[in-house]
Amino acid sequence: MASLDAILWGAAALAYGLGDYVTTIVGVRMAGVQEGNPLVRFISGGDPGPGSFAVLKLVSVALFVAAYWTLSPTTARLAVPTALTLLGTVVTARNVQIIRRRV
Repeated sequence: MASLDAILWGAAALAYGLGDYVTTIVGVRMAGVQEGNPLVRFISGGDPGPGSFAVLKLVSVALFVAAYWTLSPTTARLAVPTALTLLGTVVTARNVQIIRRRV
């Protein structure tokens, strides 16, 4: 059986990495839809393109992984991928709502 850490990081990769990435790129290509995160808009110089958003995602995941490794191997460490999974799920669901309103 896979470790709980691996399961949580897999969920984080799917929700935050893939889910948010795909729905953001699809969303900002639609008329009248703009990236909602002002920090992402600032770093990207507007709405993010596929390449710049992929780099931004990789950097942010690397920061979360660094935070994970700085914590002692306790259950508190599991909060990092759990939080990333929750964030990714909420943002992806919100993006899907916005996309569905435009279709």
